[in-house]
Amino acid sequence: MKLQVRLSFSYGNHKILEGVDFSARKGELLAIIGPNGAGKSTLLKCMVGILEGKGSVTLEGKELLGLKPGERAKMITYVPQSSTPEFAFTIEEFVEMGSYATKGDVESALKRVGLWERRKEPITFLSGGEYQLTLIARALAQGSDVILLDEPTSHLDINHALRIMELLKELKKEKIVVAVLHDLNLALGYADRILVLHRGKKFWEGKPEELGSEVLETVYGIGVSILNLHGRRILIADISKV
Repeated sequence: MKLQVRLSFSYGNHKILEGVDFSARKGELLAIIGPNGAGKSTLLKCMVGILEGKGSVTLEGKELLGLKPGERAKMITYVPQSSTPEFAFTIEEFVEMGSYATKGDVESALKRVGLWERRKEPITFLSGGEYQLTLIARALAQGSDVILLDEPTSHLDINHALRIMELLKELKKEKIVVAVLHDLNLALGYADRILVLHRGKKFWEGKPEELGSEVLETVYGIGVSILNLHGRRILIADISKV
């Protein structure tokens, strides 16, 4: 299963995305990285039709952006950046919202993230990490083949961040998984491929082991070193050059 993307987007005369093209496949986790303002979140929103970009998003050759929202929801799902829940829906009610268009499996989704036994609790009782898991469960209940996640580990402690990444590692076996990641070490440790955005354009794309420090130094504007530690590549920033 293959997702093919080529998109541009502008606010008036201001270009946000310019000819960003890439593909993603089932069986791999594609991480999108880049500094603030690079267009990462905008790219995901254009891919799912929240923002109207120019270009195409095709799944197995079928154009998604021309579909009605209900039909598109059966094929591609967007998980936004975590925010504080405003209403005291139960966990189950909140996840059910993701299944209305597709009649998805709420029970299976909640069991997948380990929250089925707590389904009657208000979501306002959840920690930040637990709420992020609920957002992912809502996306899973939609039952689509593609899941897009916008900074799913942002503001989480290391335990919940790793739990989220391990879940994505499992999900890639059955879905196309694309995640915008703020934590570069999580990207290096979990992604199968990395897409680097810079000023609205694709700057670099490849495997984590191929990513050189010069790419990150150019994009982020700081000195970095990439070290090998216990079989993993670890990025260390040179704060003296900030």
